[in-house]
Amino acid sequence: MDTILDIAPARRSGRRPNFPSAFKRKVVEASYQPGASVSMIAREHDVNANMVFRWRQQYQDGAFGPVSLSATLLPVEVIKTPIDLPSAAPPPQKSHSEIVIEVGKATLRITSSPDPQTLQLTLQQLLR
Repeated sequence: MDTILDIAPARRSGRRPNFPSAFKRKVVEASYQPGASVSMIAREHDVNANMVFRWRQQYQDGAFGPVSLSATLLPVEVIKTPIDLPSAAPPPQKSHSEIVIEVGKATLRITSSPDPQTLQLTLQQLLR
């Protein structure tokens, strides 16, 4: 059976409506339902959507009593299964690097891991 809160109070022409807190709370809580549209809820209750947004802020501030923080919990099942972890990864092999620089007729080939300072000095001399 529908209660009196399902329908917005009748408006008197020329005056701003003064909705009861219980009505505002009901509209706001309906707007927080999963999949609910504030616009649709506002139309269903014959109020402006901007008003519902304002009521939602007031609701969060506690203007209509304590905020209902009901959360929907999903069922969880814990299953104990052995976890097969791969054995320790083999250490990375030393990479063999090679740098080849060609400037004019000169070719410089550096293999292995060159010292950064030596490499910088060599590049500076080649690019002069």
